[in-house]
Amino acid sequence: LKFRSSNATKALISAGRKQWYQRRVRVPEQVFNLRGTLQELELGQNNIRDLSPEMGKMLRLRKLNLVNNNIKELPAEMSALVALEDLNLSHNKLTEIPETIYSMAALCSLILSNNQIAKVDPSKLIGLTSLVCIDLENNNIGRLPPELSLIPSLRTLLVMGNSFKIPRADVLARGSSEVIAWLKNKVPL
Repeated sequence: LKFRSSNATKALISAGRKQWYQRRVRVPEQVFNLRGTLQELELGQNNIRDLSPEMGKMLRLRKLNLVNNNIKELPAEMSALVALEDLNLSHNKLTEIPETIYSMAALCSLILSNNQIAKVDPSKLIGLTSLVCIDLENNNIGRLPPELSLIPSLRTLLVMGNSFKIPRADVLARGSSEVIAWLKNKVPL
């Protein structure tokens, strides 16, 4: 456990370059002692499978990095993280977008790339009115719903590397604004 600032608002918990068997499989208990002040938590590059319900008590948390773990789901208690702005769950074992995410009203950036997500429910994501960026690259999404373009603040939508055929790769290659515009034209009236 290393602190990156003296005021205990950031914590970095990582295996770094240690051997795989030394990686953490759970969040250290000391982290939960900081729940009243901790704003940024880096838990990437570990072997975490299950997150404690205690994560939901970290009400000041603004940034949570869980990249490169073995997480399959989030505890329901994490829906209390209404101040969370940035959530990175890339390179995990998610097969769907966790329900708890839909309660995180302040969420601006949601990174879910390189998981096994098969479908996206835009009706739930539309409620995240602060959401500016969604990264869903390299998942198993079979259909890209046009209603994703109705997320009010959405500016960046990354979806390359999925199994859907529409929109075509040439549309995706033109960037997020073109993909969002293409999707808007496909929304049923």
